Amino acid sequence: MSFRQMTYLNKLLVYGFLLGVVPLAILGFLSYFRASTTIQKYVEAGNLQILKHSQLAVEQNMKTVETALVAFLNSPQGTDLYNIPLDYNKYGPFSELESSMRQLQIYETGVFDVTLYNMQYLWRVNNAGIATFDNKEEELQPYENFLKSSMNSTWIKNEHGIRFLKKSPLYVANPAMLVVVDIPYSHLSKLLLQANPLGSTAILDSHMELLLGQDQGSVQQLLGHAELEKKLSGDAPEGKLVVKRGGESYGVTYVHSAFSGWYYVAAASIDEITKESRSIGQFTWWISAGILFLILFAAWFGSNNMYRPIRMLHSALVGSGDKSGDPGDRKEDHIQQIGQHVTKLLDREKRMSSQIEGYTAQLEAFFVQKLILGDVRKREIDEKLDMFGYAAGWRQMTVMAVEIDTLEGTRYSRNDQDLLLFAISNMVSEIVPQTNRLAPIVSGSSQLNVLGTVQDDPEAWSAELQRWAEAIQKAASNYLDVTVSVALSKPAAQWTDVPRAYKEAEEALNYRVRLGNEAIIYSEDVVSGPAETVHYPLKLEQELLASIKSGYRLQAEEKLRHFMQELVRPPFHFQEYQLSVFRLLTEITGLLQAEGVPFSELAVGEAPLIEQMSQLRTVEEMEAWFLQKLIAPVITVLEERRSSQFQNISDAVIQMIHEEFDTLLTLELCASRIHYHPHYVSKVFRQETGVNFSEYLLKHRLEMAKGWLTETGMTVTEIAEKLKYTSPTNFIRYFRKIEGITPGQYRERNAGSISIIE
Repeated sequence: MSFRQMTYLNKLLVYGFLLGVVPLAILGFLSYFRASTTIQKYVEAGNLQILKHSQLAVEQNMKTVETALVAFLNSPQGTDLYNIPLDYNKYGPFSELESSMRQLQIYETGVFDVTLYNMQYLWRVNNAGIATFDNKEEELQPYENFLKSSMNSTWIKNEHGIRFLKKSPLYVANPAMLVVVDIPYSHLSKLLLQANPLGSTAILDSHMELLLGQDQGSVQQLLGHAELEKKLSGDAPEGKLVVKRGGESYGVTYVHSAFSGWYYVAAASIDEITKESRSIGQFTWWISAGILFLILFAAWFGSNNMYRPIRMLHSALVGSGDKSGDPGDRKEDHIQQIGQHVTKLLDREKRMSSQIEGYTAQLEAFFVQKLILGDVRKREIDEKLDMFGYAAGWRQMTVMAVEIDTLEGTRYSRNDQDLLLFAISNMVSEIVPQTNRLAPIVSGSSQLNVLGTVQDDPEAWSAELQRWAEAIQKAASNYLDVTVSVALSKPAAQWTDVPRAYKEAEEALNYRVRLGNEAIIYSEDVVSGPAETVHYPLKLEQELLASIKSGYRLQAEEKLRHFMQELVRPPFHFQEYQLSVFRLLTEITGLLQAEGVPFSELAVGEAPLIEQMSQLRTVEEMEAWFLQKLIAPVITVLEERRSSQFQNISDAVIQMIHEEFDTLLTLELCASRIHYHPHYVSKVFRQETGVNFSEYLLKHRLEMAKGWLTETGMTVTEIAEKLKYTSPTNFIRYFRKIEGITPGQYRERNAGSISIIE
């Protein structure tokens, strides 16, 4: 069973157990780690002190030997040796030399033997006595590298110990003397501290080769480790590192001597170091095991006592035993069952709170709407204001009406208007402090706000209203990309005056016709007393209708512009303005009826004209609407009707000419038959055909005469009479004028086989 599926009681037991075990385990681990780390640090610090003590003892001994030897070589007796050849007759100087060399071999310095080579006279002196040598290179071959080097003295390793080499005199190209001092390993071992039970100490030369040590086998094994050699070859004068070899870890501490270039190394097994700390860990484990049992008992006892109130809460909330709850609930933990029931209660409370808040907001908006419409009594007003938490001590109250100017040219359609108005209501809620307003509402195409203040200063209140109105316009422009106009009523002193203020604000919005879009309109500025008589521009109306009837569109646009400007010229009242534009609408539709054009031929949109026109708010919108919806379509329809009428008149006259060309046909007769004035018919016929009536009739008769001349045997006289010429001579004269030849010549040219008797 996973931890999530465990009951809350079991989780509590586990938690209590872990709460005691984890700190205890951490404490035991930290104790063991601290003990082992501390012991290791102490061992490393002790080894470092041992190495420094050994370094000091060894180097002090070496410096003492060097000092004694330099003092001897610089003495008069020593300097005389450079030029003394080996002469057995000169026993005194060599006897003194042997005595002085024995004085250098004192016990404290550990000098085992001192050998003095005279490379000029080829003799040597040491403990074995005085002897000569013939081959210098062979005798001094072990020291060849030193003699060729620029060094004046050095310490080297040999099979028995260490050896000190020194040239004399100093700083010359070919020194005369070479001094060799031997110190055995046994003496150096005495200088190393022997009481280091946790590790071994060793000395390495500058080439990292073992000179001596307590445990040379272990040190020699560690010397092959690449990491150790890399560390020792560094520039650090001292240091430490951990080296693993053969599955065992060693803590290595070293000191690099600047005097001799040797390395003093101490190696200690970490397993040996931590052996004591492991015993501490075992002791800690047994102590911890005993404490664990106590923690487990305490966790069980404490968890049961802590769980008792949960059982009581479960029994009170869900029920006890198996008698309550669903069968599936019995398998669940008590906490889960309690949580499910509490969640249901909280969800139910949340839904109820949301419903109450929604009902409260609706009641608040409904109250404001009734207040604006004047449907609330004064005593009820005070009760509602107190219920909704509004301040009832306002000294001045103003109704603000906000309306969207137009949705034309925006990304919105008219179906989005209600959403935009609600968005503006939210903006008003953020801009106007709650202490200065009632709940914003939407009524029709306007967003309405009842604003109030405890101030008595009208000018300060007006400035505050102006600031809020500008902020609302700016927010609508920035966030909604629409322009709005704001109307403000006159201040009201009583709540019962709010309906009057609402009517003033709504009426003030109508004056956008004169002020344009995005206006802030004060009712007291535009609604001032009874309406004054507005002069109707009758002459401009007649000129406009004449331009429409004549089809002069540009002239009609100019006349319409003058007409609209005349309507809003002071004195101005919106109701008179509405009547004037309705009258113009009637006159234009009457013009269509007078021309015999059905009004249904105009593409005026889906909504009725009156409804479309009532939604226009500015003079510019009204002018554009008249031009696009009425004037331009009317001019187009009239032009189409006129064009069709002209064609019909011309076709009727041509048909009569073709059918009755051989009669006494006149223009007046044709006009009377189609019920038009002869002058109008003459003008239309000439416009459509390019010639006048008489010219067209004569040309048609000529064409008929040419046909008769070539296809019949009619004489010229008969043709002239048939075509109603007054005499054959007039016919012949007209024929020659048009064709350039006489009718007889025309007949002979086109039908020579026919004989005509005139």
